[in-house]
Amino acid sequence: MRNALYMLCGALLLNVHVQAKELPPQGGQPQDFKLTQTRDIQLDNGLTVTFVQYGKTPKVTLRLITDTGNVDDQGKDAVSDISYQLLTEGTQTLNAKQIAEAAAEMGGQVNTSVATNASFLQMDVLSEFAPDAVRLLADLAIRPKFAEADLQRAVANFVRDLKVSKSQAQSQATEAFYRAVYGDHPYANVFADEAKVQALTLADVQSFVSTNLVAKRSHLYVSGQFDEASTEQAVRQAFADMSGGQARTLTKPSHQAEAELVFIAREQAPQSTIRLGLPVVDPSHPDFVGLTTMNTLLGGAFSSRITSNIREDKGYTYSPNSSLATRVGAALWYEGADVTAESTGAAIAEIIKEIKRLQTEAPAKQELEGFKNYLSGIYVLQNSSRTAIINQLWNLKSHGLPLSHLQTYLQKVNALTPEQISALAAKYLPLDKMTLVVVGDPAVQQQLGQVAELKSVYGL
Repeated sequence: MRNALYMLCGALLLNVHVQAKELPPQGGQPQDFKLTQTRDIQLDNGLTVTFVQYGKTPKVTLRLITDTGNVDDQGKDAVSDISYQLLTEGTQTLNAKQIAEAAAEMGGQVNTSVATNASFLQMDVLSEFAPDAVRLLADLAIRPKFAEADLQRAVANFVRDLKVSKSQAQSQATEAFYRAVYGDHPYANVFADEAKVQALTLADVQSFVSTNLVAKRSHLYVSGQFDEASTEQAVRQAFADMSGGQARTLTKPSHQAEAELVFIAREQAPQSTIRLGLPVVDPSHPDFVGLTTMNTLLGGAFSSRITSNIREDKGYTYSPNSSLATRVGAALWYEGADVTAESTGAAIAEIIKEIKRLQTEAPAKQELEGFKNYLSGIYVLQNSSRTAIINQLWNLKSHGLPLSHLQTYLQKVNALTPEQISALAAKYLPLDKMTLVVVGDPAVQQQLGQVAELKSVYGL
């Protein structure tokens, strides 16, 4: 999704810097965002349901999001991933083929997704089939039927993909970075242990689903064009038997307070993979909107400062990017890049230079305005589809934010001053607290010792 947004909006930023480049025409005044009307109900078992009448296309998206995911694996690595895969393989009355055919007859299909904190079952169907889709979705969630053959196939596929992912330098860097920052917290577990995945049993899957896929931890979103009365009736009937269960209590991670350098040798690698960053405040904090804007200007957009420096000016890398990676109750800021091996030290030095420059010099007002306009355009895209609206609503719920946040977000972005952006960089990006991960040829370690800031922070 992020890459698609870059392609759509990157051209708007090609000339954002006040340098020798020609500036684009001044944009219009960003307009306030107005959320389409929503309506919530709650069933007796605790299931919350949100109806959103959106768009003009005769389609509707139904997504059952549950407050569960990889953090609930409890030592049974990937049991969440495998469980959700198996939900579409059969119910007490339907096999996998019949499920697929039923969804296709409604003009759609069943999708599942598992992430760190949340997972979902989803259908996207023609509007007239909304009540039927509700009933099928409920059948999958409430009455799954698990088979040993399906489990073994799902495990084999997962392990194959796992091996491919863990062989890549980018994955190795990300895994090392999260482990260094989050320590013993479940957020540190980026990849599953292969042996633990292969040891999963049907009993493990059944236990995970019965414990975690429950009404009090779930939220059904219905977004699009649909008959609300008949859909609500279907929801009340189909999900009445869903187990209530218990809400989840998640311990927030304690933030690492010391800088750490992790080097992972990759013999004769033609490039080095870099991750440099640290924990910051999560989206529930008042400073997070400002952090988002600061990140976009510094390294989070195509014409951001770091990208312009090490990609456009120096040619060290093709696609550097800084990110705010969020979890429930936690967030990280980090710069990631794959740079040519011979320029590893120089690239890191330039990244640090741009961080320090923003910390000590407020950006020009015109430069900041360009990024504000960019964020305004991105925000429109993030709220321009049935699924996008669901994403935004769940994001608010996950981080305990009010519905009004969607409507005040752009106001807060456009109220930020250059001085505030600089102050946020100084407050949240202290170099002496950052974790640096480098995956590359052992010979590049000599370059790291030649970067003054790295010698000071990591004692090289």
